[in-house]
Amino acid sequence: MLSTMCNIWDDFSNWVTLEWHPVVFILVVSVLALFGSFAFVSFIKGPKYNKDKKPFKWGTLIFGFLLFGIMAIIVCAKYA
Repeated sequence: MLSTMCNIWDDFSNWVTLEWHPVVFILVVSVLALFGSFAFVSFIKGPKYNKDKKPFKWGTLIFGFLLFGIMAIIVCAKYA
């Protein structure tokens, strides 16, 4: 089981490192960072006009963490 997961990680790491052009890597990481930042900002700002709603939307926070997690996995696959 562990060897299968190591093989999957090695295949993914080789795919990101060898087959992705550096411009594609930079674009993917930038888009993930941008959307993750937008998610965090929208979580912090909350609803602007309707104060009767909940002040925080937890889905945007989870979405931001998910995007930054995917970005971290891609960067680790490229440089680790």
